Amino acid sequence: MENIQIAWSGLHFGEEPAISGTKGSGTIFFCRCNLKCVFCQNWQISQGSVAGKKYGVEEVAKIMLALQRKGINNINLVSPTVWSYFLIKIIPLARKKGLTIPVVWNSNGDEEISVLRQLGDLGAVDIYLPDYKYSFDNLGEKYSGVKNYSQKAQKAILAMQKQVGDLIVNKNGIAKKGLIVRHLVLPGFLENTQKCLKFIRSISDNICLSLMSQYNPTYKAGKFPEINRSLTHDEYDQVMKMVKDLDFKFGWIQEFGHAVKCLNPDFYRENPFN
Repeated sequence: MENIQIAWSGLHFGEEPAISGTKGSGTIFFCRCNLKCVFCQNWQISQGSVAGKKYGVEEVAKIMLALQRKGINNINLVSPTVWSYFLIKIIPLARKKGLTIPVVWNSNGDEEISVLRQLGDLGAVDIYLPDYKYSFDNLGEKYSGVKNYSQKAQKAILAMQKQVGDLIVNKNGIAKKGLIVRHLVLPGFLENTQKCLKFIRSISDNICLSLMSQYNPTYKAGKFPEINRSLTHDEYDQVMKMVKDLDFKFGWIQEFGHAVKCLNPDFYRENPFN
């Protein structure tokens, strides 16, 4: 039965410059998630009581087309992983009905290779935007309830790279195709960040990095004293040195303390970002 749960869809301006641009990203926030991050800023829909509205395959394709008519840059699928079975049907259907803009697969990196292979065979995804959260599996298990995250996410990200290649942008700097890898710096775990950055840098000489310093303790983070705080300026400076030493050529780095509070949406409201 088709009961695809969507919390919100609309124009979103909070993504990377190559995704949001000035026109916005046509973003679809799906409910539920295959990870259970204790610090999730979208916990209301990933693990909380907001179940969103239920849609069928054709209805989701219509949402994509309606967003495209607003002149946006792309269709941005946020937390699509648990709905992969349906999206493998939805994206080609939307293409058949007239979807021409890029599709972004915006996920936590914990993907099945078999699913990525199906998406690749269909040419369904233009831009992959995965997280690479943990290089130490004990952290993934403790803070996200996932086993063997590091190796699984590495394999998935490498498969994404093989499928779409390095990021390609148009003359206005808007992403057309390729891979962007995100990493959120956790306070007190700079060794984790260093190992994550080393892996990301190893993917390609032209890999595009999105480094996020926005961590703030939300949802259940208060139960874990070691992460119940934001980054210090000294930690931020150390991470900046890591990026410089690894010689990343492309991407974005959030400024220290940048917009931390306003990045937490409220999905109990009609527009979570107002």
